[in-house]
Amino acid sequence: MNNFLDKDLDYLSALLVVAQQRLDTLKQTVSSANETASASDIRIAIGDAITPLNIAYEAAETL
Repeated sequence: MNNFLDKDLDYLSALLVVAQQRLDTLKQTVSSANETASASDIRIAIGDAITPLNIAYEAAETL
């Protein structure tokens, strides 16, 4: 059982690393976006950043 929990924690940790990378990409997108394409680029980057956080949240609920 302890091994199962360790695997879950490793999985959550990996998801959070991906989320951090996507948040960094979002930060770069926002800082470099021009006014004409920024809304679409920012919405896409936000969606990409939120996805691994939602997956991690759902996985953490089962623990």
